[in-house]
Amino acid sequence: MKNPVVSLLQFLAWLMLFGVIAATLAGVTYPSDRAKISSAFSKIHPMCIHRVLLDERYEGSANLEICHSEYSKYPIVVKTIKTDLGQQELIQVTSTRKADDGGIWVVGYSMLTKDKEQKGPFLINMFHRSPDEVELGSLAGISLDPDSNKLAAHFFEGGNDRCQGGYIEVMGMAGRREIALSQASTLYSLLNPIGQLLKREERATRTTFPDWKADNPISNAPNECVGRLIGVFDHASETTSVTAVAVDFDALLRQSRNQTEACVADSIVRAKPEGSITNGRFTVYGLDHWNNVLNYVHQRCGFDQAFNPINSGI
Repeated sequence: MKNPVVSLLQFLAWLMLFGVIAATLAGVTYPSDRAKISSAFSKIHPMCIHRVLLDERYEGSANLEICHSEYSKYPIVVKTIKTDLGQQELIQVTSTRKADDGGIWVVGYSMLTKDKEQKGPFLINMFHRSPDEVELGSLAGISLDPDSNKLAAHFFEGGNDRCQGGYIEVMGMAGRREIALSQASTLYSLLNPIGQLLKREERATRTTFPDWKADNPISNAPNECVGRLIGVFDHASETTSVTAVAVDFDALLRQSRNQTEACVADSIVRAKPEGSITNGRFTVYGLDHWNNVLNYVHQRCGFDQAFNPINSGI
């Protein structure tokens, strides 16, 4: 039987190969005219994207000519980066400005390179870093009408500071409504994957550690990322589901802060590798295999200790 994680990654690769990411987002219709526009499309100022997504005064729409003139003193930096999973090419656009107290604000977004030539709706990972180093990341759908030079927002999901913005990466469209993505994860999120994908801070979280608190031994610090959650976001229902878990063994072993985390890290690395695949620096597990890993961790580290996941894992 074919490994379900391999099937998922291959499926996503085919979707991306055929440009399914440019398919119609739920509730959004492409114009009939498919003529491409200039690559300057990738140079929409991040502050303007921030405006249509987060500034309620503009009601999800902005004139780019006006917006760009307002932010002309804040130059943008455009560069190509690689995704952590799948080695896709992304365009990343950032801009910085000084706060009144001298701190630096960074606003940016990334998208698939082929979307720089696109007309109509497209997907981005938006992020912004405040002067106190908190970085928020999210998934968003926006569109550009080149005739009116209007930028419009369609949806915005996420906005948390886990793993310095979550490092959300769009992997493709898993269906007409479902967006496949991955997001950087702390050890706590790997052990509690339910409810962590695109989580907003104000939302309740279902976890396998229901009594976990901030001062407990399992780390949820934003600067301690040891893997990625892989899953889908359904735009119509606004729900997410995790389909696989990716672990960076080197980061996991290096960032263990205490005896409990060291036991967890050692147990994950020693767990039977059957059913997992390697993707770059990550070992990727399907949920059934990850459930077995959690049970093994529980057997070695859980009884009569602070670390105590439920027996059934996920």
